[in-house]
Amino acid sequence: MFICGFPMRSLILSIAAFISLLAWRTGGLPAQDVSRPPAASSASSRDQLYRAANELLQSGRFVQATAAYKAIIARWPGFYQAYSLLGVAYTQMGKLEQATACFLKAVELQPGSAEARNNLGANYLALKKFSQAAAEFRQVIALSPESVSAWYNLGASELQAGRDENSVAAFERAAQLAPGDLQVRIGLAEARFKAGHPRQALAAIQQAKGIGGNDAGMLLTLGLLLERNGLSDEAVPYFQDALRLSPSTSERMMTLAGSSIDEGDYKTALGLLGALQGRMDNSAAWHGMLGYSHFKLDHIELAMEHLQKAIRLDPTNEDYYLDLGELLGENNALLANVAVFESAIEVLPNSIKIRLGLAVAHLLTGNLERTEQEIGRVLSLQSKSEVAYKVLLEAFEKSMDWARMQATARQLRQLNKTNSVGWYYGALSEYEIALRSKSSFASALALIQKASALDSRDWRTHFLLGKILVAEGRHREAVSALQRAIQLNRDHPQPYYVLARALQQLARKQEALEAMNAFRSAKSRMESRQFRRLLVDIR
Repeated sequence: MFICGFPMRSLILSIAAFISLLAWRTGGLPAQDVSRPPAASSASSRDQLYRAANELLQSGRFVQATAAYKAIIARWPGFYQAYSLLGVAYTQMGKLEQATACFLKAVELQPGSAEARNNLGANYLALKKFSQAAAEFRQVIALSPESVSAWYNLGASELQAGRDENSVAAFERAAQLAPGDLQVRIGLAEARFKAGHPRQALAAIQQAKGIGGNDAGMLLTLGLLLERNGLSDEAVPYFQDALRLSPSTSERMMTLAGSSIDEGDYKTALGLLGALQGRMDNSAAWHGMLGYSHFKLDHIELAMEHLQKAIRLDPTNEDYYLDLGELLGENNALLANVAVFESAIEVLPNSIKIRLGLAVAHLLTGNLERTEQEIGRVLSLQSKSEVAYKVLLEAFEKSMDWARMQATARQLRQLNKTNSVGWYYGALSEYEIALRSKSSFASALALIQKASALDSRDWRTHFLLGKILVAEGRHREAVSALQRAIQLNRDHPQPYYVLARALQQLARKQEALEAMNAFRSAKSRMESRQFRRLLVDIR
């Protein structure tokens, strides 16, 4: 876990520090092979190979270091340090599961090594196995009660595991042991916020500020911590001081705002971006992120203003058109949505994304002919675009063109057998054809079962399965499928209606009545959303 550039206190994060602490903390001599005391010449040979492996690790040559440590282990299988550093090498290559096995072996060989357990705990932390990480750090503390790193990492593990009060206690102990440690104070502030102690958290932030002095990165970290915990007004002076001390802070704030948007934390993104007002007014990226954040927080007018400004500043950036199109489509400004993408096409005629956006815009207005035309252009530019096939299938669903849907779904399955969309629309077309011809639903059932196996979280798959089962008279099984569809999407009215009919067939009258009432309620909500309109001035 990183808090605005401050890494968690894990030995894995610093190879040089790891080697120093692990190999030399106990007096500067490598541990002996616990299975059989080696001869002096053998120990000398092992130490020489070990130093060479460490040099490879420190220089970032992880593959070679891995081979070197394996060679040492083959000759001296009880040398626990080699297992630990082999684990570090695996960690640096992103092979965390292999690293776990190495760290576990090191602990097995030397259960009294605080360093070995600390690194096993750090590896669990990287794997998001927070309870196991906490257990290891408690073992480290039992072996080394004064270890600030162990208390810090225990606090971080407990925080990630959702045991906030335990986290506070661990960080407070770390702060007692190292009262001047900046990272510890920041961790303590975060834990206190999470535990619902804002006043004490603010005290920890003030202490951290006193320790860090006029460091721009530290001030930015503290401002971000305040912002993420709903204290926007208190965050502003920290951001301003950081910007005053280091102009490059603005770039870091933009990066952090982008990360916050990716995480769905739009309020924090707004706080960071708002602090840059006056500095970034001519930045398309700033307006784009600000507009998108306002959009996601339902600040429609501000979102429109900033997204349009982003397009004017950088008319060749397709993402700004897509964001504006998403805003307009979601707010049912359908004709304006078409106008945005048509203007974008003039600037970016060969953009696959813009062509797809225009196709979707036409689909939403019901202009299926233009939808097909745009999808045809997309496929001429990118014949294997699965998104294009999906939009085309949705167009066929709107026009109820089951034969063309059947053929297109087959093409998508041939293109990618693992894409559930091809199986779903194949099932839908087979169901509709069978319904009209009064023929067997076996093909539709086989296709929808395959779709469900590929994507069990798609409510439409369970809904269609329920309809197929109803058509076959298998009402009891249909009820289960329809209830699953509703569980995954409680807003769409149709599953409630079909469920009500299936329950009526089973003489479950009260449940059928409840399902029908739920259908009416969901239908009313959907209609209110469909009639929502925006008055949009495309500038």
